[in-house]
Amino acid sequence: MPPDFHRLAVSIPGPEGLLEGNLWYAEDKPGREGVLLCPPHPLLAGNMENNVVQAVADRCAGLGLPVLLFNYRGVGKSFKPEPDLPLFEYWHHLDQEGSFSSVISDSQAVMAFCRRYFQRVHLVGYSFGAFIALNLMDAEPITFTAIAPPLAERNFSRLSTLSLPGLLITAAEDTLLKDRTDLAPSTFQRLVLRDTDHFFLGREEEVAQAVDGFIIGSLLSLK
Repeated sequence: MPPDFHRLAVSIPGPEGLLEGNLWYAEDKPGREGVLLCPPHPLLAGNMENNVVQAVADRCAGLGLPVLLFNYRGVGKSFKPEPDLPLFEYWHHLDQEGSFSSVISDSQAVMAFCRRYFQRVHLVGYSFGAFIALNLMDAEPITFTAIAPPLAERNFSRLSTLSLPGLLITAAEDTLLKDRTDLAPSTFQRLVLRDTDHFFLGREEEVAQAVDGFIIGSLLSLK
């Protein structure tokens, strides 16, 4: 990490408690545009330290864009709704419930919080995070990147209705897709990485470069 790269720990007020976050930025003050990164499911390495999340954040911050990362409820230093209940059991219950309404409400609060630092948001979601990000569209992000969205597991029907610039990154060996990439609008840019799966181990930089290039192109076209 370059010496002028700032990494600020932040506490994000949610509807039920504080969420742990990190704001990365390369200048003395964050700028007008920035990136919000939604991590994967907590039971699938879903936290701010995830390999893909870290690679994308580093690349985007290298563009001079501030980046906000955060942990979902029960993860890391984020508030624990049921402190005596193990993380697995709590999130297994949320999985069975299916709607993830509480997590979406938390994430809407994160979206509002990031606008303390930047007004125009490039929204990036990895895996389960892509599903969560899809539920933040009412906050009008300027672009949306979905990395390995679990199209066969969650309700991504809203994806086909989007009109903002978008990027869909998938892995050829990802079993969570099941050929449902038709849900993405025809206007979305698409990238399929061969010889890798849902976790992109060893291929994180390729994912990050793709996000980097898409956002740079979007910045130029939006001016």
